[in-house]
Amino acid sequence: MNEQKGVTLIELLVAVAIIGILTVIAYPSYESHVFKGHRSQAMADLMKIQLTLEEKYTQSGSYDFSIVAADTCAFCETDTTRYHLTIKKGSGMDKYKVVATPQTDKGQTKDECGILYLNAAGVGTAEKIGGGCW
Repeated sequence: MNEQKGVTLIELLVAVAIIGILTVIAYPSYESHVFKGHRSQAMADLMKIQLTLEEKYTQSGSYDFSIVAADTCAFCETDTTRYHLTIKKGSGMDKYKVVATPQTDKGQTKDECGILYLNAAGVGTAEKIGGGCW
């Protein structure tokens, strides 16, 4: 009797189908977590910039807006292919806004929060209404 060993084509197709179904279910969740991680890093950098601006103001009596250049800062850890960091000057209570703008390079614009803002009073807002942005 000739006994064959190995995997049949049907068994292989079933395994590939199961892997495909798991991928379709798991990938959106994974992508959401990646976006949230990069958003959290951008928010942390917005706070670092705001604290540094206030420290410079306390020391010298004026804000040093030059700490953010080329869409990032020297002490920031945000991936510039995900977010660009800038400072928008204002007046009154909104002396400035630190802004994190999502970029399309790696699809961060799909994030539910959109553009992130942090003003001089330390109040954070998001362009889009999304669950758990700040």
